[in-house]
Amino acid sequence: MKPSGKERTYLKTISQLMGGAATGVFSIIAPSYAQSDEIIVTATKREQTLQEVPIAVSVVDDRSIEQSNVQDLFDLQTMVPSLRISQLQNSSQTNFTIRGFGNGANNPGIESSVGVFIDGVYRSRSAAAILDLPVLERVEILRGPQSTLFGKNVSAGAISITTKRPEFEWGGNVEASYGRFDEVIFKGSLTGPISENLAFRISGSTNNREGFYTNVIDGSDINERDRWSVRADLLFEPTENVTFRVIGDYNKIDEVCCGAIQIFNGPATTFAIGAPPPVGLGRVIDSSADRDFSVAYDARVENRLTGKGISGQMDWDLGGAALTSITAYREQSDFSETDADFSGAAIITNPQDREFKTFTQEIRLASTGDNTVDWLIGGFFFDEKVNSSRDVIFGADARGYTDGLTALLGAPGALGAFEAALMFPAGTFFQSGTGVFGDYRLDDRSYSVFGQLDFHLTDRLTLSGGVAYLYDKKEVIGDSLLTDALSNIDLVQVGFAGAFQTITGLPPTPANLGNPAFAGAVAAATAISTTACTTPPSAPCNSVLGLAPLQFFDPQVNFPNANESGVFEDDKVTYTLRAAYDVSDWLNAYFTYSKGWKAAAVNLSSDSSPPDPVTGLGRAAGPEDVTLYEVGFKAKFDQGYINFAVFDQTIEGFQSNIFIGTGFVLANAGEQSARGFEVESLWQPWEQLVATAGLTYLDPEYDSFPNAPCASFVGAAPAACLVPGASTFDASGLRPAGISKWSAALSLTYTQPLTETLEMYLRGEADIQSDVATVENVPAAISSRNVEQLNLSLGFNWENGFEIQGWMRNALNDKYLIQSFPTTAQQGSFTGYLNEPRTYGVTIRKKF
Repeated sequence: MKPSGKERTYLKTISQLMGGAATGVFSIIAPSYAQSDEIIVTATKREQTLQEVPIAVSVVDDRSIEQSNVQDLFDLQTMVPSLRISQLQNSSQTNFTIRGFGNGANNPGIESSVGVFIDGVYRSRSAAAILDLPVLERVEILRGPQSTLFGKNVSAGAISITTKRPEFEWGGNVEASYGRFDEVIFKGSLTGPISENLAFRISGSTNNREGFYTNVIDGSDINERDRWSVRADLLFEPTENVTFRVIGDYNKIDEVCCGAIQIFNGPATTFAIGAPPPVGLGRVIDSSADRDFSVAYDARVENRLTGKGISGQMDWDLGGAALTSITAYREQSDFSETDADFSGAAIITNPQDREFKTFTQEIRLASTGDNTVDWLIGGFFFDEKVNSSRDVIFGADARGYTDGLTALLGAPGALGAFEAALMFPAGTFFQSGTGVFGDYRLDDRSYSVFGQLDFHLTDRLTLSGGVAYLYDKKEVIGDSLLTDALSNIDLVQVGFAGAFQTITGLPPTPANLGNPAFAGAVAAATAISTTACTTPPSAPCNSVLGLAPLQFFDPQVNFPNANESGVFEDDKVTYTLRAAYDVSDWLNAYFTYSKGWKAAAVNLSSDSSPPDPVTGLGRAAGPEDVTLYEVGFKAKFDQGYINFAVFDQTIEGFQSNIFIGTGFVLANAGEQSARGFEVESLWQPWEQLVATAGLTYLDPEYDSFPNAPCASFVGAAPAACLVPGASTFDASGLRPAGISKWSAALSLTYTQPLTETLEMYLRGEADIQSDVATVENVPAAISSRNVEQLNLSLGFNWENGFEIQGWMRNALNDKYLIQSFPTTAQQGSFTGYLNEPRTYGVTIRKKF
C-alpha cells in the first residue's frame, strides 16, 4: 500500500535530513521509512521501490557515502551491521561475510559465498570490487541466499552496486581529499550529450597514502595505497523503447601490503630466529602482543593488480514486457609477493601470480505495468579461465632456522647426521631456492535458468514464488614440483629399512623382504618404523620420525591422475517462496522461505592433496546447500519506525578453509547454522535531528561437523585430538569463531540551515560488536576481538554545489584483530591482522 501525498512529503523530508544514511545503516529487514518511496532497488531483478520489496535488503545511497566519507567497500561495514569485509595478506584478497557466512578470499579455486555485482555484472573475484567506488547511485546489500535470481555463488548474500547513468545535460563533479598518512584522493566525473540520442559519462580517481605499518628492519611503510582507475560510460537511446549502455573500465593497484603483527611468539620464533648465534639466527622479530602497527620483514611485500573490462546492456520495452540483456568480458591479473615467515629472517617467501578471464551473459524478460500476476524469466551464463602459480621458496636462513629447531627438539645436528646417513651432500636439506612450485589451471563453466511469479491476490496480500536450475562444471589441472629434499622423504620407510637391517644384518631388498624366514623381522621393523621415540626411549623406535614436524610440505600429487579426474560437476534446483501482507496502514509483515546453493570448491595450491581414505578430507569440498526461514514486521509511527525480524539460516556442507601454519585445510562442515533476530528503529524527535539504532543477535553453530580437522581447531578441539595419530574430531555443537553474538549500529545526524544558501550537518555513527574468538585454530585467550568504533563528520553545503567536510574515521582509535593464524612453520607462534587506526582529513567537493 503506497503512502499518501502527505506521508511521502514527510518521508522525503527525513530522507533529505539523513542524506539516506539512516537507511544505509539500519534497513536490516526491509525498506525503512527514512527513505522516500522513490528509492528504486533491483533486488528482485526488476525495478521496485524499497517499500515494495519484501526481502532483507539494505540500501546505501550516494549522499550517505559522501556524508560518511566512505572511500571503499570496507567502510560500508559501519553502515550495514550484518556485512563484514576483511583484507588480509594482500591488496587483492578480500572476504565478504553476511550474517556470519562467507569465504573465498585465499584461493582462486574457492569462490566467494557473497556475490558482488556492478551494474548487473557479476564480479567473480572480490579483488575487482575493492577499488575506489565509481560515481554511485546506490549500493544494495541483500541478506540470505539469492541463488534463485542471481545465480552463481550467492549462497550467503549479494552486494549489488549501481552507478549513475550518463545524462543528456552537462554536469559533473570534482573532489579532493587530504588526510592522515599523507592520504591524497582525487575524483572527478563529467557527463553530457554527444548527440540527441547519445550521452557519455567519464570518471576517474586516484588514491595514494603512506602505510600505517612500519617495518622495524628498514623503517619502510607497509599497507600503503597506490591505485587509480578510469571509466567510460555511453548511453544510446535510439528510440523511446530501446536503450543501450556500454561501460569500459581500467584500474590498477601497485602497493606495498600487507602487514601482520605478532600476537604471540613461541619458542621457535623467540629462540630459533631471535636468539643470537649459536642458539638462533639473531634476526629481528616483532615483540609479542605488539599493537603499534610494527612488523619485522626481511623481504618486500608487494601487490600488483590490473583489472579491465567492458560490458553492454540492452533494455527493450516491448509493451507489456521488458527485455534486458547484459553481456560482459573482464580480465584481471594479480601478482603478490609475501614474506611468508613474517619475521626478519629469510626463511620463506611466497610469490603468487594469477590471471582471470571471465565472460558473462544474462538475459531476462519481465512483465511491466499493473498486473494481477507479475512474471519474470531469464538465464545466466558464466565462463571463466583461471591460470595461477603459487610458489613457496626457502631463503638463505632456512637451514640455519631448522637447525635451531632441531636443537630446541633436543637433537642438535640431526639434519646433518641424517644427510650423512643417506649419503646426501651437506646442506641438501632446506637449501636456498628449493621448496614447492605449482602451476594450476581452472576452467569454470556454469549457467542458470530462472523464473518468478508474483501473485497480487488482494491490495494487501502478495504471494511470490521463484525457481532456478543451476549447473556448474569445473575442470582443474594441477602441476606442482616439490624440490624440498626432506619433505620428499618417507620417514617411515627410512625407519623400516634401518630397523630391518639392524635386526637381520641384511639390506631390505625385495628378495629378503619376501623370504618367509624374515617374516618376523618384517613385522618387528614395521612396528618400530611407526613408533616415535620418547625421552628417554622406552622401546625400539624410529628416531627420524622426530624430523616429521620439519616436513613443511606434503608430497605433491598432480591431477588429473588415475584416481582423480580433475572434473567437478554439480547441478541444483533452488527456489524461493515469499508472502507480504499489509496488516494495517502502519503495520506490514512478510515471510520468506528460500533455498540457496554454491558449487564445489577446489584447493588450487601446494596444500592440495588427494582425499584421505579415512577422513575424506582432500583437495576439494562439495557444494553448499542453504535453507532460510525469515519472518519480519515493519511498523511506522509519526516520528519514525521500528522493525523486527527473526531468521534461521542453515548451510549444509559449508566450505571451511582454515590456515594451520603449513597450509590450508579445505573441508565441508556437515551443517552450519545461524539463528537470530534483528531490530531496527528510527526516531525523529524534531525536524533537524534524526537518530537510528539497530541491534543484531546471532547464534551460530556447527550443527553437524563429524570430521573436523584437529589442526583447524587449536584451543577448541577436545581431548580426542590429543590421541596419537588423531587428525579429526566431531565438532558438532561448537560455535563457529569470528561471529559476534551481539552487534549494534547507531547513528545521529543533525542538520541546520545557517543561511538561505548554506547548510551545516553533523553526523556520528558507531559500530559495536561483542567479544568473539577471531578463528578456530588460534586459542581465544590469544586472539579475540570486540569492536567499539566511532566515525564523525562535519560538513557545510552551499546551494551552488560546493561542499567542505571534515571527517574522522575510527575516532576512538579502537584496535582489534580482524583475523589471526598460526605463524608459518613456527609452531606455538601466532600472527594477526589489525584494523586501520584512526584516520582524519578534509574533503572538498564541487558539483556542477
